[in-house]
Amino acid sequence: MSARHRAPAPPAQHRPRLPRVGRFAWRDVRNGPAITVMVLAGIGLAYVAVAPRHWLRGVLLMALAMAVASLLRVLLPASKAGLLAVRSRVVDSVWYAGVAAAMLVLGLWLRASGRT
Repeated sequence: MSARHRAPAPPAQHRPRLPRVGRFAWRDVRNGPAITVMVLAGIGLAYVAVAPRHWLRGVLLMALAMAVASLLRVLLPASKAGLLAVRSRVVDSVWYAGVAAAMLVLGLWLRASGRT
């Protein structure tokens, strides 16, 4: 029997990878909307902090939420990033980090200038 007449080998069985016990792996995050809700909750907390006239605290919380969004967009693939994935990974993460930096700089600059 020649190699041409042999039956093809059956495909190898792939077992699903289970997450390691006691260790969190970002690739195992299955719920993309939960990531978006987490970032939006940070922004919501910032709005709550602004209410009693602590605007700088609110701006810093918003900047932190945007920085977390940037970090999550870098770490998570598009299929698991939920609504954080709008464009390519690089563009999204740079955009979120840029917004966070701009909010941080402008908030601190307004505080230092005494215009509020």
